[in-house]
Formats: sequence, structure tokens, C-alpha cells
Amino acid sequence: MPVKRKIPQKTAELIDGSLEAIIDQWYLSVSDYYVTTEKKAENPDIQVPEELKRFHDETGHRIKFNKGDLDFTYGLNLLTGTDGCILDVSVNNKVPHFNYDELTKKLAAYYQSAKEKPIDGFKKLKAVRNCDVFDLQEDIQDCIKVEEREGKADIIRLSFCVQQEYLEELIADPPNFMELIHHYCVAPLRRIYAEVFRKNRK
Repeated sequence: MPVKRKIPQKTAELIDGSLEAIIDQWYLSVSDYYVTTEKKAENPDIQVPEELKRFHDETGHRIKFNKGDLDFTYGLNLLTGTDGCILDVSVNNKVPHFNYDELTKKLAAYYQSAKEKPIDGFKKLKAVRNCDVFDLQEDIQDCIKVEEREGKADIIRLSFCVQQEYLEELIADPPNFMELIHHYCVAPLRRIYAEVFRKNRK
């Protein structure tokens, strides 16, 4: 197993930039359907609170939905240290009695089948698999954490350790790297959480 080391600051900034771009792209792709700060600035007659917000600060990058039954926030954060770098993908949950067991099992089943598949879009990395880039623990369910907080929204976290062997090639192609993170780390949590969320709301 390769020795982990603290990644260079410039590399961390490039990865963090990809996370920021994912949130911005997501925000722009759905903003037509929500009241936003920009719409309220353009039309002072809009009196209802914002239904969609985005945040970029020292705690990471987040997109918050608050419209009707939708009341949750997705977050992306990069954690760096001597153990390398970890992508932290999260969603908060305010639905009482949410079926966390089903969510965890569905996520674990998805990654069990997807981890061996080759990544797309990188000409020099055609034989590289998802698990070669994003290291998940052998028991994938151990990578999924649920912080149950009384009086506050629970937080569901999924953590990926980014392997350093291919980092240079990955960050050299920001659009494809952003798409890889979105497709493998963000979209499955978003999709599976929505599935379980809808079942819990019935």
C-alpha cells in the first residue's frame, strides 16, 4: 500500500476548487425552479424566503433546499493532513424515523458493484478503476456515518480517501476530475437519499 503523505497546498486548492464548482453547477442547474437571492434582488416584490441557497466558506461547500417538503442541505468538504486527503460528502436529514439502515445498505450495495469499474474521461488513465482513485474501507458500511443530533438535523456522511498515485493526472484535467467526483461520490448519495426520503414521506 502506498505511503500516505500530506498533499501540496496547490493540489488541495485545485481539489477544493472542483468541489466548489460542483456545488455552483448544481445550484445553477436547478435555480430556475426556486426562489433565490438573485431573483429577490431582481424583483423586490418577491416576499417569500429563499428556497435555494449555496455557501462556500471554511467549513466547505453546501447547497441548501427549503421548499415545501424539501428541507435539507448537501455538503462537500476536503479534509487534508498527514493521512492524505479525504472527500467528505454529506446530507442533513430532518425526517423523523428515517430508515438509515436502508440508506446504508443501498449505498454499500452500489459501491460494492461500482468500485471495480474503470473511470471515464481520462486518456492516460484508461485502466484505472474507481477504487484506485477513491479508497473505501473493506466494509463499505463503515465509511457511512450517521450523526444523530437531538434538536437538530441528523447528518449523513460518506468519506472517500483520495489515492495520491493518480492525483497529478486527475487535477491536470479539472472538468473530468469534477465530473468523476460528482458521478462517483456525490450523485449516488443524492439519488439514494432521495429514494429513501420519498419512501419515508409516504
